[in-house]
Amino acid sequence: MSELLALSFDGPASPEISFSEVVDHAAHLASGWGVAWYPIGEQAAAVLRNPLAGRSEGLTALLRDWDRFRTTLVLAHLRGAAKRSAYRDTHPFERNFGGRSWVLAHSGDLRGDLAFQLPLPAGPAYEPVGSTDTEHLFNWLLASAAERGASSLYELGYDNLAGLLARANDLGTMNLTLADGDDLVAYRDRNGSPPLWWRRHIPPHEVHRLGAQGIAVDFSDAQDANRTLLIVSSLPFDAEGWTALEPGEVLVVRRGAVVHRHLADHAVASLVRAAGPRSEADGATAGRERPPAPGRPADAQAPLGEAPSIDPTPRLVASVRAAAPVSRPLARTLNVFHRTTYRYEQPVERSSHRYRLTPTTDGLQTVLDHELAIIADGTRFRYEDVFGNQVNGFEISSPYTELTIEAQSTVEVRESIDRPDLLPERGTLPLVWMPWQRQMMSPYLLPVELPENQLVELAEFAGSFVQRNRADLLATLDDINTTINSDFRYKQGFTTLETTPYEVYTERAGVCQDFANLMICVCRLLNLPARYRVGYIFTGVDYENTVQSEASHAWVEVYLPYLGWRGYDPTNGCRANADHVRVACGRNYRDATPSSGVIHRGGGGTETLEIEVRVSETGS
Repeated sequence: MSELLALSFDGPASPEISFSEVVDHAAHLASGWGVAWYPIGEQAAAVLRNPLAGRSEGLTALLRDWDRFRTTLVLAHLRGAAKRSAYRDTHPFERNFGGRSWVLAHSGDLRGDLAFQLPLPAGPAYEPVGSTDTEHLFNWLLASAAERGASSLYELGYDNLAGLLARANDLGTMNLTLADGDDLVAYRDRNGSPPLWWRRHIPPHEVHRLGAQGIAVDFSDAQDANRTLLIVSSLPFDAEGWTALEPGEVLVVRRGAVVHRHLADHAVASLVRAAGPRSEADGATAGRERPPAPGRPADAQAPLGEAPSIDPTPRLVASVRAAAPVSRPLARTLNVFHRTTYRYEQPVERSSHRYRLTPTTDGLQTVLDHELAIIADGTRFRYEDVFGNQVNGFEISSPYTELTIEAQSTVEVRESIDRPDLLPERGTLPLVWMPWQRQMMSPYLLPVELPENQLVELAEFAGSFVQRNRADLLATLDDINTTINSDFRYKQGFTTLETTPYEVYTERAGVCQDFANLMICVCRLLNLPARYRVGYIFTGVDYENTVQSEASHAWVEVYLPYLGWRGYDPTNGCRANADHVRVACGRNYRDATPSSGVIHRGGGGTETLEIEVRVSETGS
């Protein structure tokens, strides 16, 4: 059996791939290799093949010295058992179809009368160049796509593709990788031998070189340090965390992430039996030190076909069981208590303060009761700032060593029920704003000032979501939101108010304000107006990380055409719902900070700060 390797990056990368001699004279195995990749901005593949050489020093040197070698998708094949050493019979195969290059590599052996069982249309369009079963299979798949009027894997439908691969698998053994420039598909033989593995490598990378028998991948290039990489391989490399495809499984990958998984019926049944009874722990992301998403948006792509498919998240078994999701009310009445206490070693003689602790009242939220108590003597005033936030100001001119602010609110929160199917038009990126719209939204369209090289890299990161979701606006936003939740660690004390979105991006760690800042930056680089929202979150029984409810919470609001401002909570990977109490918003944290102040005189020595926040549901 030959070896398969495929790489999918979330952004442009320059990996080094090398093959070493693999010859088993006892088994009469031959050598040879082939590599195909899609240059950035191209849907035409570049292919290098050598049917005789077992080593690839020339390939590695060529690509290393070629400054323009940047790609997001690579397929490689290390041939172990070939009937003859001919270039035309060497994998991977490449064919032009539907205005793009399709590439296929196969490990296995199909037998029987392929011309009868996998018939090809008459004419030269699908006539094989060589004589391999793989090329015949390839042409048959393309002909089947043409018969359905599809010019891409997406248009063909992933479940329809699964049906075609299962039909071909009836004729023998078949591990396979297939790409069309956008999607990478991996298929494991229904009988499960040999295995096929996959793994996502999320920055910051501890290891930049991975090796297995006869194959090595090096992505240590400085430009690739922050790339997410998904590898499919017939051999698990020298790293932990590999997942074996189930027998008969179809795995679809785009821009470094799994976008679809299709399981054969027997594999679904096997997973359900292995899972046992459902528990509240289902859905937790093992080892990521972060709260699991309480809900997941609908898949970005609704595949054609009727064969069973499953959700590609770590909650795989739970979704296979088709168990009812956690019931979440569309409205809640929440009580919020927020106390802030300052203590000073030496008396403060004069100070001024601003507090944004009054929840918003609008169509989705109603403040039923609100009280703000400031335990100190001074002059109090109130106003609405330019962002529409209610601000309570306080000027103190009497000496004090302790200052306490208590806010108590009772708020009815309703979840927005948006019907994208009722919108005048389906949103796709890029969005085009009228000049007056852009002028009104300009504070929310300008990303934070960073060095240009950092903004360029963040823009590439943002673009990967657009490419992964075929420019669909809502799917792209949901993907950004859930990816930050799944790929970034919730780590208290790791960042400060001065931490930049780029630092959060490179370290893949932070707290709610960091994840909000990163998503705001990414959205603005996509020309999407985004603002910073501060409030509170009711964690109840649905959130593993209840620390979030012990202080103010932060999330993102994006302005969507025909919908208005809609909230996204990247810390939890969900949209803002009836658990989120909205208080203040602005361009960034400083515009919406719950409390700020200036000591004009006094207050020397040690200062301590205590914050207590409690969020509870009425009647609980």
